[in-house]
Amino acid sequence: MLVAKKRVPQQSFYDQQRARQKVANKKMTNRRLAARKLTLMGAVLLCAMTAIVLVAHFAYVVDVNHQISARKQELAALQDENKHLQLEIASLRSPQRLEQAALEIGLQYPGEDQFVYLTAGASGN
Repeated sequence: MLVAKKRVPQQSFYDQQRARQKVANKKMTNRRLAARKLTLMGAVLLCAMTAIVLVAHFAYVVDVNHQISARKQELAALQDENKHLQLEIASLRSPQRLEQAALEIGLQYPGEDQFVYLTAGASGN
């Protein structure tokens, strides 16, 4: 038995042109959509990078403030220690303490015979 081949209807020139135009429009739409997606991704990436930079800057500022606070506390402690040491120096230099220390190590006040009186005279000596 002989079977006839199915005939594929021939498209007219205008139908072929419309089909090509549809494919071209679809490609153009896909390109526009891809460009729009790329632009959106770039904007999202830019926003993310900006957020990261802002957070990093804020963390740096917080760290610097913490260091400043620690240095202020250290400065206050050193100033207190300096005041204490200045008072100790003043007490160690006091004449009463020096006199007492001299007496403890065996020093004595000079006697009358140990004084030498000098006079400034006009003599030739």
